[in-house]
Amino acid sequence: QLGKPQPIHSVHVGNDGAAFVEVLVASSAGGEFQVLLPSAALMSPSESRAGAEPRRVRIFGPDSLVKTPAQATWDRLKVVLSQPYCQTRPYGLAFIRVFAAPKEDE
Repeated sequence: QLGKPQPIHSVHVGNDGAAFVEVLVASSAGGEFQVLLPSAALMSPSESRAGAEPRRVRIFGPDSLVKTPAQATWDRLKVVLSQPYCQTRPYGLAFIRVFAAPKEDE
């Protein structure tokens, strides 16, 4: 749950072993979740299997986000992670930061 409904400009993801991330958005006023960030790779299959570089940051700017949902206002996020290449190690996120579009005077 986000503080207040706003359009989303970019998303920063701190990975902790996940191979893929997908971000969906919705409004607490109702409606279905919509895809904001389609499934994106955080690790390659070989990195996943070897456990190499499990902690890194990916920045998804306006060009990575689906245009229509990025321009609407949202206050709920659903983050979907997967790690199909190595099922013996735990995985998750270190952090996720969501940024609203900067104001014209900023």
